[in-house]
Amino acid sequence: MDGTQKKFEIIYRTKAIPVQEFLINGQTLFRVMIPGQTPLTILRASHIEGHKFWTSVPEGRQELAGQIGILIENHYRSHQ
Repeated sequence: MDGTQKKFEIIYRTKAIPVQEFLINGQTLFRVMIPGQTPLTILRASHIEGHKFWTSVPEGRQELAGQIGILIENHYRSHQ
């Protein structure tokens, strides 16, 4: 079933930032609400050469997606 799965917070630039995790068509996406910015939606994608990376949806905010993606990974690692 698709829909919102969970909500959590990450620390970005010393501030707690809310994150919502969604499952849409079998793909996990994250909506990040950074104050003063439009919401950032990111996902973990696979490059044609096989390595994984974080990207924004729509594209255009890849640098921020990479920074936030690492924080999301750290969140999951610390809550296993």
